[in-house]
Amino acid sequence: GVSQVLPKNSSNSFLKSVGIKPVGTSQASSSSNEIELREQLAAEAKAAVQDELEDLKKRSEEAEEKLARTERELEEMKKLTEINTKAMEENNALLKRILSLNNASST
Repeated sequence: GVSQVLPKNSSNSFLKSVGIKPVGTSQASSSSNEIELREQLAAEAKAAVQDELEDLKKRSEEAEEKLARTERELEEMKKLTEINTKAMEENNALLKRILSLNNASST
């Protein structure tokens, strides 16, 4: 920058007269501003990540509930299918017996 081009002793007075603070003092305040800004950004990023996590957690819980519900429904369907199958087998056995009785009586 300009301060590097000027001789060391004149740089401060030149910069002051131009209305620029000497590098030494302004750097301290700008670095503390920068630190504040970074902390603020970090806090905002942390909050955003936290929100994202909460959202994911909620979605995950909802998905688990859905899965549990589906599994329960599947179990009920299996039971019903087993009941139906047994009923059909019993009906078939009954029909066979009736048919065999008919055949026996007809001969």
